[in-house]
Amino acid sequence: MVTGKSLSCICGTYVDASSLVIERIGEGEYKIVCPSPKCPLHELGFVKVTHHSKPKFEVKISRMFKDWNILLLGRESCDRLVRDLLKQLSLKLRKFYETCC
Repeated sequence: MVTGKSLSCICGTYVDASSLVIERIGEGEYKIVCPSPKCPLHELGFVKVTHHSKPKFEVKISRMFKDWNILLLGRESCDRLVRDLLKQLSLKLRKFYETCC
Protein backbone atom coordinates (compact mmCIF):
# COMPACT_ATOMS: atom_id res chain seq x y z
CA MET A 1 0.00 0.00 0.00
CA VAL A 2 1.37 3.40 -0.96
CA THR A 3 0.70 6.21 1.49
CA GLY A 4 1.65 9.88 1.42
CA LYS A 5 4.89 8.98 3.18
CA SER A 6 6.40 5.89 1.61
CA LEU A 7 9.95 4.90 0.76
CA SER A 8 10.76 4.94 -2.93
CA CYS A 9 13.65 3.83 -5.06
CA ILE A 10 15.50 6.32 -7.26
CA CYS A 11 13.64 4.80 -10.24
CA GLY A 12 10.33 6.00 -8.72
CA THR A 13 9.05 2.60 -7.56
CA TYR A 14 7.47 2.68 -4.10
CA VAL A 15 8.89 -0.06 -1.91
CA ASP A 16 7.85 -1.96 1.18
CA ALA A 17 8.87 -5.32 2.61
CA SER A 18 6.29 -7.20 0.55
CA SER A 19 7.42 -5.70 -2.78
CA LEU A 20 11.17 -6.14 -2.37
CA VAL A 21 12.94 -9.10 -3.95
CA ILE A 22 15.53 -10.96 -1.88
CA GLU A 23 18.16 -12.85 -3.89
CA ARG A 24 20.70 -15.26 -2.47
CA ILE A 25 24.29 -14.32 -3.34
CA GLY A 26 26.19 -16.73 -1.11
CA GLU A 27 26.01 -18.85 2.01
CA GLY A 28 23.98 -16.78 4.45
CA GLU A 29 24.20 -13.67 2.25
CA TYR A 30 21.38 -12.04 0.34
CA LYS A 31 20.82 -8.83 -1.59
CA ILE A 32 17.68 -6.75 -1.42
CA VAL A 33 16.61 -5.78 -4.92
CA CYS A 34 14.22 -3.17 -6.29
CA PRO A 35 11.13 -4.83 -7.81
CA SER A 36 11.47 -2.75 -11.00
CA PRO A 37 13.48 -4.52 -13.74
CA LYS A 38 14.41 -1.11 -15.23
CA CYS A 39 15.94 0.24 -12.01
CA PRO A 40 19.45 1.69 -12.45
CA LEU A 41 20.28 1.19 -8.75
CA HIS A 42 18.95 -2.40 -8.60
CA GLU A 43 20.42 -3.29 -5.18
CA LEU A 44 18.79 -1.53 -2.25
CA GLY A 45 20.60 -3.37 0.51
CA PHE A 46 22.18 -6.55 1.84
CA VAL A 47 21.36 -9.17 4.46
CA LYS A 48 23.86 -11.32 6.30
CA VAL A 49 22.55 -14.27 8.31
CA THR A 50 24.51 -15.74 11.20
CA HIS A 51 23.44 -19.05 12.71
CA HIS A 52 23.62 -19.74 16.38
CA SER A 53 20.74 -21.26 18.32
CA LYS A 54 18.50 -18.86 16.36
CA PRO A 55 19.38 -17.07 13.12
CA LYS A 56 20.37 -13.41 13.44
CA PHE A 57 19.88 -11.01 10.56
CA GLU A 58 22.15 -8.08 9.84
CA VAL A 59 20.28 -5.93 7.33
CA LYS A 60 21.98 -2.96 5.70
CA ILE A 61 20.23 -0.49 3.44
CA SER A 62 22.09 1.14 0.55
CA ARG A 63 23.38 4.61 1.40
CA MET A 64 22.14 5.96 -1.95
CA PHE A 65 18.63 4.56 -1.31
CA LYS A 66 18.52 6.12 2.15
CA ASP A 67 19.95 9.48 1.01
CA TRP A 68 17.38 9.64 -1.81
CA ASN A 69 14.55 9.13 0.68
CA ILE A 70 16.00 11.71 3.09
CA LEU A 71 15.82 14.27 0.27
CA LEU A 72 12.22 13.33 -0.51
CA LEU A 73 10.83 12.83 3.00
CA GLY A 74 13.18 14.50 5.46
CA ARG A 75 15.51 12.74 7.89
CA GLU A 76 12.98 11.97 10.65
CA SER A 77 10.36 10.46 8.35
CA CYS A 78 12.98 8.53 6.41
CA ASP A 79 14.61 7.14 9.56
CA ARG A 80 11.23 6.00 10.90
CA LEU A 81 10.23 4.37 7.59
CA VAL A 82 13.62 2.65 7.22
CA ARG A 83 13.38 1.30 10.80
CA ASP A 84 9.92 -0.06 10.00
CA LEU A 85 11.19 -1.58 6.75
CA LEU A 86 14.09 -3.27 8.55
CA LYS A 87 11.71 -4.75 11.13
CA GLN A 88 9.40 -6.04 8.40
CA LEU A 89 12.32 -7.54 6.46
CA SER A 90 13.63 -9.25 9.59
CA LEU A 91 10.20 -10.78 10.25
CA LYS A 92 9.93 -11.90 6.62
CA LEU A 93 13.39 -13.51 6.76
CA ARG A 94 12.70 -15.13 10.14
CA LYS A 95 9.53 -16.77 8.74
CA PHE A 96 11.50 -17.95 5.70
CA TYR A 97 14.21 -19.50 7.89
CA GLU A 98 11.64 -21.18 10.15
CA THR A 99 10.11 -22.98 7.17
CA CYS A 100 13.24 -23.88 5.24
CA CYS A 101 16.14 -24.31 7.64
